[in-house]
Amino acid sequence: MVDNAPSLPLSLLRTRQRCSEAFRRLKRSDRREAVRQFEKRFGRTPSLKTPRTWSEKLTCLKLDADRPIFRDLADKLAVRDFVAQRLGQQHLIPLLASNPVLTRDMFEALPEQFVIKSNHGSAMNRIVTDKSALSFKELKRQTDGWLSRNFYMGSRETQYRNIAPQLVVEQLMLDDSGNIPADYKLHCFNSTEASRCIIQVDSDRFNGHCRDYFTTDWQRLPLKVKYANSSASRLPTRPDNLEALIECAKTLSQGFAYVRVDLYSLQGQVYFGEMTFTPESGFGRFEPGHFDEQWGKYFDLEHQLSLHTREDLERARLAQP
Repeated sequence: MVDNAPSLPLSLLRTRQRCSEAFRRLKRSDRREAVRQFEKRFGRTPSLKTPRTWSEKLTCLKLDADRPIFRDLADKLAVRDFVAQRLGQQHLIPLLASNPVLTRDMFEALPEQFVIKSNHGSAMNRIVTDKSALSFKELKRQTDGWLSRNFYMGSRETQYRNIAPQLVVEQLMLDDSGNIPADYKLHCFNSTEASRCIIQVDSDRFNGHCRDYFTTDWQRLPLKVKYANSSASRLPTRPDNLEALIECAKTLSQGFAYVRVDLYSLQGQVYFGEMTFTPESGFGRFEPGHFDEQWGKYFDLEHQLSLHTREDLERARLAQP
């Protein structure tokens, strides 16, 4: 493929981005910007001194999440060590490459199919099914754009602020039909009294995106967030290895008051996706709204904010039932 479109050097992209970020932070502090965005989405001012709902508590957390424990596990490269320790290497998607920048040698060494993403945020990824249809220049321009960004600036999720940008390339995992395997997002709540898990399933993400929520015994909840629920004829089926998915998520979430653990199921094997501490940046609108209050009751924000390091997490893990 011939690609003659000009592109700016990564160093210049980063300089331009840093200038923009500095201006935006001078214009509004993290707190003011988070409150402004919350008001825009919910039509009300969040109570950050006495947060009660799920969305309010996530807003409080994201403004105070620039700590080693959240920063390291939000990093899509660094988290792999944590997963290997708690679950085992067999649950990690094979890593093909990682580097601070895409080089031509790195590109040429990649197989015909792979997934490339940035480690320091969300929505910075590309599924490549045919490398021969993709030029190095095109992919470099796209990945340089990712690497120049500080993802935290979007809605001030501070756990991303100081993650050093890296590219992560993983094996493309496909099912027997050649499709991306099912993606299960498990919302895990833990306290000294009880643990809860709510399963989110996103279906047909590239064609008529639907989202559904289930209990651990696969009863669908009457809850809609951002996307429509599936119709009765397209309702996600219970995975054969549901118990294994739940067990993996619980193992990874131990010690936290809350974390969303994303997992894939492929031919009966559970693979790790990512760990997310502030889904939708706290802007997911629950329909009906009482679920926002209910999830808020599940979420022990005080405990979450007591965590700073992995040592803190280990002590908390041992204290939880």
